[in-house]
Amino acid sequence: MSKAPFDWMEPRRNPEVAKTERARREAMYRTELEERAALLQRLGHAKAEVRARLAANVGWDFPAGQSPVPATALDSIVDRLFGQAPAGRPIARSKGGAK
Repeated sequence: MSKAPFDWMEPRRNPEVAKTERARREAMYRTELEERAALLQRLGHAKAEVRARLAANVGWDFPAGQSPVPATALDSIVDRLFGQAPAGRPIARSKGGAK
């Protein structure tokens, strides 16, 4: 392919943007899993059921081995939610109102 007629037609991507986007994407998936786990707990699901549902959702969303959130993160989310791990970042309980 020949060179583009104007230099502004060639994309110039900043490599630093990819790093920050990756971190933001990982945080988004982790927050989504935390909120989903909290919802399942409020609906009365047991710890094992919540863990299985989260793992199934991650397995459905991503090909094997390409999840942005590791399996150990699922365990820590569920353990924190059910009160078996030291408190880290609080899990969001609702979309609105005072927290």
